[in-house]
Amino acid sequence: MSLQTLKNEVERCIRCGFCVYCCPSWLAHGKFEYYSPRGRVILMGSILNGDVRIEDVVESIYSCNTCRRCLLDCPAGIDVAELVITARWYILSKLRK
Repeated sequence: MSLQTLKNEVERCIRCGFCVYCCPSWLAHGKFEYYSPRGRVILMGSILNGDVRIEDVVESIYSCNTCRRCLLDCPAGIDVAELVITARWYILSKLRK
């Protein structure tokens, strides 16, 4: 997935929250938004916009187990797991510099 596709998918998220309640990572981490699929999508947008330091979101992005459970509940059909995989690639490429 390209960075432009990642941006497009982040913008398609309607922030409804249906994905949050089914996320095993969100449940395991004490139900903090930072660990929810919706939270990760927001963080990915913030990374791409330069609004947040990459180092501050690594834990959230890497805590996703990419199970795709959230995709089943997403009315917009956003594959957060695929976005997370792309975000991980982007994070690694930025941190290696």
